[in-house]
Amino acid sequence: MSSSNYKDSEGESPLSLNKPSVPAEDADDSDKPQLSSPDQPAEPAEGTDYADHSDSDKPKPTTRGVKEIIREKLRALGRPVPPSPPPPPNPSSNALSQELLDLGGQVIYKKFSCWIVKHACGTRLTKFCQDGIRPSEAEAMRFVSEHTSIPVPRVYDVGEEHITMEFIEGETLAKAWEDILSVEDRTLVIRQLRDYINQLRAIKSPDGMICSFGGRPAVDCRLFYHEGGPFENEATYNEFLLSDLHSHAIVHDMIRTQMRTDHEIVLTHGDLHAINIMVRPGVGVVAILDWELAGFYPEYTELVKPFRPANWGCGYYRELHNIFPQRYDAEFLVDQMLSVYTRH
Repeated sequence: MSSSNYKDSEGESPLSLNKPSVPAEDADDSDKPQLSSPDQPAEPAEGTDYADHSDSDKPKPTTRGVKEIIREKLRALGRPVPPSPPPPPNPSSNALSQELLDLGGQVIYKKFSCWIVKHACGTRLTKFCQDGIRPSEAEAMRFVSEHTSIPVPRVYDVGEEHITMEFIEGETLAKAWEDILSVEDRTLVIRQLRDYINQLRAIKSPDGMICSFGGRPAVDCRLFYHEGGPFENEATYNEFLLSDLHSHAIVHDMIRTQMRTDHEIVLTHGDLHAINIMVRPGVGVVAILDWELAGFYPEYTELVKPFRPANWGCGYYRELHNIFPQRYDAEFLVDQMLSVYTRH
């Protein structure tokens, strides 16, 4: 049994903000996968105004627009279409959110069904999600805090639609790598991340199950969420990864022959993009954020996920092979092919 839900975890990491950020709808989507060929670019979403702009000034379709382009092409091909994104969030629609705003709190982030309110005290923030907070997020953060030296925000309160946690001062690695960190700082960050990865990999799945944290269904998150399981072994997990492909059976078979079934199943953050790593000069890593996709997955998962896609403008991605204890070249190529042919 599997399901696809709208992915709500792109763009700037919400817990890292010291000031209001550009919403994900305005983010650069140049690295987003397209269903059209390079010689036949996708048509702009309805309502995208390209008139009276030079090539250098053309506005790019928004994240929401790009995904609607993809939906339109899936419909034209007669393929299943994931749900449309929910309407923009309304912070005043939630009683706790409105109470925090009345007390002097500030909305520092809004995207799709989620928003972040920084408390007036300046030391806490609350993330709200109209679609609900994944219980595994808070559980994973508390577990990691208790069993490793990995810095994570302290969790104060969790509800069905909110999670309150410590506000972390710092900057995302995505912004800091090139412009803020010195060569010595970067070396320190690499060394710290290598240690944190090793600590996570030392924690094995207690029963060998592949699942989200807490024994919940596994999640494969690309443009959209795809959920299934838990899975008793890697072979059944591989079939889950193949289950949402839209290609001919021969493509399934070719990919399947390249998939191993003997990886160790280890604790995995699940989204180690540079936007989820907080740093400060002279200190290095001060927090790892966004644990909602944490769980027990094959050992290669943590490395290949940041390449979906990698932001090569940030040197962190070029250092990933120096951070992880080994390379997973074949697994990377399989994962990239899954991204080409998957519906989600």
